[in-house]
Amino acid sequence: EEDEEEERILYDLSTKPDVARAIPLPQRLHVPVLDIRTGEEVGTFHLSEKTFGNDPIRVDILQRVVVWQRNKFRGKRNAGARTKTVSEVSGSGRKVRPQKGGGTARAGHSRPAHWRGGAKAHGPKGKIQDYTTKLNKKVRKMGVRHALSQKLKEGSLIITSDMAAPTHKTKDMYAMLDRLGIAGKKGDMALMIDDADPNDAENEASVYGGLDVNFKVATGNLKKVKMLNQKGCHVYSMLKFKKLVLSLAAVRSLEERLERDL
Repeated sequence: EEDEEEERILYDLSTKPDVARAIPLPQRLHVPVLDIRTGEEVGTFHLSEKTFGNDPIRVDILQRVVVWQRNKFRGKRNAGARTKTVSEVSGSGRKVRPQKGGGTARAGHSRPAHWRGGAKAHGPKGKIQDYTTKLNKKVRKMGVRHALSQKLKEGSLIITSDMAAPTHKTKDMYAMLDRLGIAGKKGDMALMIDDADPNDAENEASVYGGLDVNFKVATGNLKKVKMLNQKGCHVYSMLKFKKLVLSLAAVRSLEERLERDL
């Protein structure tokens, strides 16, 4: 009988797989620093709690910022496309036919929207058709802080010492990122943020717009990788890409910019 009872047990809590849980604060803020070229750990870094330690995550703020950014991308996409209304289309205001006795529908002028050569009902109005919405700058900054905190909480944040590539070859860049589980057929999509200083580089011409030229060119042919300066780091891209890769220079610049008004 005991053997039969053991066989009847279909589910046991002791065999339940462990659920992945986030590292609690403040231990979560102590992260390893990787070398982008070798993928090995070269040190550790303590992130700012005000920028990367927001918990719980305000999903409502993230939603508001994403809606604002998508409306901003949409912008005035029909600027220039403008149709004429009844008062603007060419044609006389004379009554087309008698009101009664003809057996046809009553009609006034010859420019209604359902007639050939008539007006366009509810058409685009050119520059008046503006889809952008308003969102306060403090709310936008708050959204970036919570997006960064979410990436750290779910373990999708990677910190590198720098983002300098020895060559502009995509093949070499593919091998470098493959060690981090990025790009390739089985790799994850990644948003890479940097803020390189030309004065710190060996050759000032190798840095343009806060990005290493070789690194930017090499990642340009990788569909799963997008590289931006920290000034262009926004919530929509961070949520769109699975992994977020930040250089130490980008981390310092983000913390300084996002904590300025706190």
